Amino acid sequence: MKPMFPSYRFAGMTVHPSPTPQRTWTLLLFAIAALLTFGAANRTEAQVVGGGNTGNQYPPQNYYTALEIYRDGDMKNAINAFESALRSSRTDVNGKWIDAIPVHAMLAECYWHLGHLPLCRTHLDAGMQITVRNRGWLGAIDWNGLNQGGAIRAGATNLWPEANAVRLAPVPKGLMLHSGEILTEQRLQQGGRIENQNLKRVDAIEIMRSIALMMYRRRVVMGELSAQEPLAAELMESTKYPSGLNSPGGRSLIGAMRGVGQLAVAEDSTVVDRVGKYSTLGGAVHPITPLMLLAGMTVGVSGDATGALDPNMAAGLVATSQQAVNSAAALEQYEFIGEALQLAVGAAGPQQYGKVEQTALLAGRTLIRESRLASLHCYLVAADAAISAGRVDAAAESMTLAIEIASRRDVDFPRLEAYGAYVAARIAAARGESLGGPEGKLSNAMGSLNEFVNNRRDRNRPVISMPSHYQLSLVQSMMGRSIGNQSTKSLLDYFTSPVSLPTWRRDPVDAIALIGLDSTPLHRGRLELAVAENNGLDVLKSTDRIHAARLASALPLRGRLMDVRSLVTDPVESFWPSTKDMVVQPPQMIAELRQRVQTSLREGADDTEPRTAAVASVQESLVTQIALQRLRIPSICPPSVASEDAAALPPGTGLLTFVVDGPRLVATLSRDGDTTGWISPAGRRIPTMISKLLADIGANRSRGKRLPDDESWRDTAAKLKEVLFPPNSGWNETGLENLVIVPDGPLWYLPFELLPASDGPDVTAEENDDAADDAEADRDPLSPGQLWADTIKLSYAPTPGLALREVGAASEANRVAVMAGTFFAPRQKELNDQMIEEMLAAADDPLQWTIGSAPPTDRVGLGVAHLIVASPLTPNVTAPMATTTIPSTTSTPRSDASGQWDQLFGWVRLPAGGPRTVALPGYRTAAGAAKLGDGSELFFPLATLRCSGVKEITLSRWVTGGHSAATVIGELINETPHTSLASATRRGVSLLRQAELAVAGEPLLGKADEDSQDITGNQPLFWATYLTSGSIGLPAPKSDE
Repeated sequence: MKPMFPSYRFAGMTVHPSPTPQRTWTLLLFAIAALLTFGAANRTEAQVVGGGNTGNQYPPQNYYTALEIYRDGDMKNAINAFESALRSSRTDVNGKWIDAIPVHAMLAECYWHLGHLPLCRTHLDAGMQITVRNRGWLGAIDWNGLNQGGAIRAGATNLWPEANAVRLAPVPKGLMLHSGEILTEQRLQQGGRIENQNLKRVDAIEIMRSIALMMYRRRVVMGELSAQEPLAAELMESTKYPSGLNSPGGRSLIGAMRGVGQLAVAEDSTVVDRVGKYSTLGGAVHPITPLMLLAGMTVGVSGDATGALDPNMAAGLVATSQQAVNSAAALEQYEFIGEALQLAVGAAGPQQYGKVEQTALLAGRTLIRESRLASLHCYLVAADAAISAGRVDAAAESMTLAIEIASRRDVDFPRLEAYGAYVAARIAAARGESLGGPEGKLSNAMGSLNEFVNNRRDRNRPVISMPSHYQLSLVQSMMGRSIGNQSTKSLLDYFTSPVSLPTWRRDPVDAIALIGLDSTPLHRGRLELAVAENNGLDVLKSTDRIHAARLASALPLRGRLMDVRSLVTDPVESFWPSTKDMVVQPPQMIAELRQRVQTSLREGADDTEPRTAAVASVQESLVTQIALQRLRIPSICPPSVASEDAAALPPGTGLLTFVVDGPRLVATLSRDGDTTGWISPAGRRIPTMISKLLADIGANRSRGKRLPDDESWRDTAAKLKEVLFPPNSGWNETGLENLVIVPDGPLWYLPFELLPASDGPDVTAEENDDAADDAEADRDPLSPGQLWADTIKLSYAPTPGLALREVGAASEANRVAVMAGTFFAPRQKELNDQMIEEMLAAADDPLQWTIGSAPPTDRVGLGVAHLIVASPLTPNVTAPMATTTIPSTTSTPRSDASGQWDQLFGWVRLPAGGPRTVALPGYRTAAGAAKLGDGSELFFPLATLRCSGVKEITLSRWVTGGHSAATVIGELINETPHTSLASATRRGVSLLRQAELAVAGEPLLGKADEDSQDITGNQPLFWATYLTSGSIGLPAPKSDE
């Protein structure tokens, strides 16, 4: 397997390979191993009757040679050597024998480092199956051999003092194993595996160490899912203490092996107990000691039930890591040194970072000749500890040493390079770069990390490289088999919640991989469960998270940075109870950034000049540094739906939500303290029906006559309503005064205002026909029926959470800024200017901008409270977050050295605060086109602007312009500062519906419409384009549920 990417990329800098010649001794060792294998293959073993012979050393000698190659960092040759050792291991009619267990364990380790988890799991399972199949082999060991190992030995002399002082238990290289049985005529007739009684010298302790290693790695790869499958439990059953075992040393070593094994069956408390009992043998370390200590640390970094880790516990874990490092070095198990130190830096606090860094540097320098695997890992940990302590230059120095090792041609550690990319990203952020800012070392580092996490390939086929991704694939397969199972629900909760602190402490790369997962399929799984249980509240919550995940998918780190910005921007009283604790007692960097942001919101409150890009850049650098730290950042923006929200809705107010789920449409209505749900099975028909309605009113006609000759669109709207609200929905409009709608997919293009109003429960068209005769006498044929626009105050929201609550901070001033182009009379500039002047005349000191004079709206001064852009605006459909709030042309480019202005992506970045309301009455969507889209061009601007702190937004679905648009925009300019944007929009639409219009004054109309008589603004073509988004304004919930 070739390296995934050049090593220099993970640090965002170029380092040339070392000029020293490539080492050749690894190849020489490999050649020696091949010779040993060849020689072994030519020897016979007379005792084996039913199987192949491969020699009389167990495991074979070339296994130990492969270990040396592995520890030196040459993964490709190490895999070849281990595969050679696997071929050399003993085989009988039942398959491989116990001497193949260490080989499978180490092949799993190789594929772990290479980022090939399926093959890693394959070898783990193979080694564990051999263990289970050969149950009882521990009872065949002559444990008396442990007593003949001699006195406790001194450790090495070529290491650092603490490692040199380690005392080694006198564990022999091999122990005798009683194999075979007395062969009788009856036994020979039975067939199967036949072996005469004999004694074999096997490296039993190495086999036991390998079993412990497999169980440890299985837990790392599979997490707590390891206990969900029976293989780990079967292995624990097959490695019980042999009956009659009276060797204290044997019991301790088996206890150590089983103690690590408890990790794979999620018996974490037992692991801690076994570490205390069996991590040493007579006060000296034994070959399983490093793994025991690693297992104990893996459990320890989980902290308490909430994930918290008190300072004393952190100090204890760092001390344990020192023991693990020293014992692993003394036992020449160098590969565990970096792993122990990485767990230590994850658990460490400010008081321990220095200790971890010093140990890592010392080990890295000392082990460079013994194990480049260990040395590279140590230098990366040293850089990690230094940047965590705020020592940027020291971190960069350690990173340079790590790059020097990783750049050598015979070193291949993709997983460690991904860890290095994470550390390099933190260094770049500390030096002023930010995610989403100009490309540099940070973007290079995150690109390398992303390559390993999401684009790992083997022979051009994608493979899973990260534990979280692998575990998710297992969860999804389980969900398909047993939907509704309680354990499935808890697993879905885990993968759809913010990444836990234990995950960050164990492996920050895996934490980022978990953040980067598209959680939409999981939320849809939860939706499926809720629908199956007929739980309306859970359907609403799942709908909310599906829509929130849609926004997160377009943001760096899936919205983690936006959550950090909310932490430092939003008022304390707006946070949920658990989040308030993080603001009241914040980590140091969050406290520093929050103070800066809150100060900036108070200063310059009346200043209309744009805020400086340099200040914003510094603040965004801090946001990125916080986001990359080992912190659990709660999900804040968009806000979630609380269980108590339905009961908190004001009387007469409803929340209507939709989510497209394959061929069906799932809907909920919350009102009067209850949430009900229903399914519209005709989901595939809805886009066609919406297109027909838009065509009936003339909105998506690009040629010919636009104005309809009749009101057939009312019938289309009535049929649409029947599909959206089937009889089983229990839809009832009685007493409904305000309705906030959360559309999805093509429903974003539907003007719900055009749906027919009804009194009491809705009835079908057939039921209406039955009652038609009774009502005919009372019906005025000249008076059309009322619409939702006439009876209900409608608004829209991108997510249910944003429909309920406000987020962010906004200007507290009251000044209006209008950017107006040739929107009202495109071919008559003088008339256009005159119309603009008339609209602005009654406003209180408005700001008037053009495309060329308007400042960057994504960091406009806090003195601008209301922004109105009266100009045609085309969204970026392929990259919705690149959509701008002010059009940019080649003649008037809107950018500077800091980047493109006005983009939605810039609105969610710091500086905090901005306009309180934004109106884009010239916004153009697919509603005015022949083919509908998925609503992205409406969803993303509403979601982004709301999350940036904007409280109310008015958009158009299709562009009108002319006198009709001027009627509405005039009200927006004059009324918004005195009421609200929603009220101003409704008033403008009301005036428009009463206004008389002329074909010459409406750019939408052409010659084909000149024959139309008595044109008024009551045509839906002119007024149904506008939608308003805001929130009900509920306070923060009292509970986190």
